[in-house]
Amino acid sequence: MPQVTVIVPPELAAGYRLAGVHTETAASAPAAGQVLERILAGSDHPGVIAMHAPFLRGLGERWQRRLAEPAGFLVTALPGGDTRDGGPPPAGESLRELLARAVGYEFTFDPEGSAG
Repeated sequence: MPQVTVIVPPELAAGYRLAGVHTETAASAPAAGQVLERILAGSDHPGVIAMHAPFLRGLGERWQRRLAEPAGFLVTALPGGDTRDGGPPPAGESLRELLARAVGYEFTFDPEGSAG
């Protein structure tokens, strides 16, 4: 299995495939959850799974709890590229969540910078 896999709507898949990224397609958040379940059920799943942001937000509470736990893989959001879906989360929050999932520890960032 590749190191990185993306789960995106069919209309976005060609661009990721052209870039050489292993791509799975789903038409909705529930379908993306099924794809994610299938990927994670395998013994050789990727270390990073990037999912279309509206799909990730639409997975539901059970998935959100599961993905928040350290588990040897990281699932992160790909911006939807469209303001109709609410757009991507703020960059600082996304980075904080990404680091917390990757290392199992939540970091706090001081936007003003520390004086020492």
